[in-house]
Amino acid sequence: MNDGVLTMEGFAPTLEKQAPLERALAFLASRSKNSSRELSAPVSEVFKGFRSVIDQILVDTIQKRTAVEFHEYFVKAFPKYAGMTLSLSHVAHLIVPSNVIEHLTRESICELEADFRDKGLGAFGASVRDQAMFTVWTLRKINDLLTQISATKLDESKREEDKQYCLYFNFYALRAHFSLDALNMALRLSQPIYPEVMEELTDGLRGMVNAYTWARQGAAVRLPVAEPALEIMESDEEDEELLRASMQDLTLAAWDEDCP
Repeated sequence: MNDGVLTMEGFAPTLEKQAPLERALAFLASRSKNSSRELSAPVSEVFKGFRSVIDQILVDTIQKRTAVEFHEYFVKAFPKYAGMTLSLSHVAHLIVPSNVIEHLTRESICELEADFRDKGLGAFGASVRDQAMFTVWTLRKINDLLTQISATKLDESKREEDKQYCLYFNFYALRAHFSLDALNMALRLSQPIYPEVMEELTDGLRGMVNAYTWARQGAAVRLPVAEPALEIMESDEEDEELLRASMQDLTLAAWDEDCP
């Protein structure tokens, strides 16, 4: 898949809507199963409106049969998905208290973990299930990092630099989350996914590692005591297999600790 074209052309129209780095994942609050109980009725209706449009994109995605069909649809659909998702993050921060967003976001991530842990093996097999679980675990690490970033004011002299980090973070995080969303939709509908499309979605999951790298760059700009950011590079399957193997035990422990 030509992610470069999507970055420079397909994703460009969403730039004016991009959320600051520390707010980019606020859309996850709308995904929590408890959001309708913890938010006012008007706010819940706003979230449902966004969600219905995004859900239709995901349903159309998992109905594709070949890699060519998927790619043609994805190039058109992803900018809309990304724009809707970033706009939802912006709206969430306008109308929902920050502590509620943080709480619901963590719940949403835990729910994703539970869905893939409990249903992923039977639906997708061990390899895809494990990649999805690793991707959600990385998403949780990113969310923890963005929580730290949100507590630190950005130096005005670093704003342009930070905007570039935010752009690339948003692309890779949303690219990976698109795949998570599509796989989760398949779980919800008990719908099988054609092999070539499954391969494309699994490939998309790997972008979360790149998103974490760009989030680390943002943290390095804002947090003087942050560890040096990792070198920016495209991850390959061998790199991710090594990382996944080294983090497997920590991941299992984290699921038990954070998502009982």
